[in-house]
Amino acid sequence: MPLYPLAGPIVVTGRTASGDVTALDGDLVQRAKAVAQTVRDTLSQWRERPPASQEAAVRELLAYAARDVAPSGQ
Repeated sequence: MPLYPLAGPIVVTGRTASGDVTALDGDLVQRAKAVAQTVRDTLSQWRERPPASQEAAVRELLAYAARDVAPSGQ
């Protein structure tokens, strides 16, 4: 699974039961922001210490993202 660089603003939205786009609630907004900050921090660290492989990079980012979206206290 390759990583693809994204440039510019990223919009994260939710969906209603009928499939329409809707805003995320406050908790999900904070989790999305935490994941985005973690990705920025990780990419910055990789400039000094690149991951061993593409697969290692994906695993590392997914582990951090899982941590960032886990409910508090877990």
